[in-house]
Amino acid sequence: MKGSRGGALAAAALVGAVLLTGCAKPDRSEIVTWTDEHGRACTGVAIVDSEDGDREVSSIDCDYPPEGKQPGRSTSAPLPD
Repeated sequence: MKGSRGGALAAAALVGAVLLTGCAKPDRSEIVTWTDEHGRACTGVAIVDSEDGDREVSSIDCDYPPEGKQPGRSTSAPLPD
């Protein structure tokens, strides 16, 4: 009897956790571009935390623009589906 009661409590806790995480807004990803302090054009992938809006940028790629060209303005856009 004790074992089945503990199993039932564990199952109820698991179902509750699944229901609560199902209600949370998912994080989103964006492609961001910017010009760094050295004049390089940079692109990265930003993961935006749905809870507090913090961004974590990864996959950063920076390169100097071709001679005679200036980098464009900084942008942010959702990743394509």
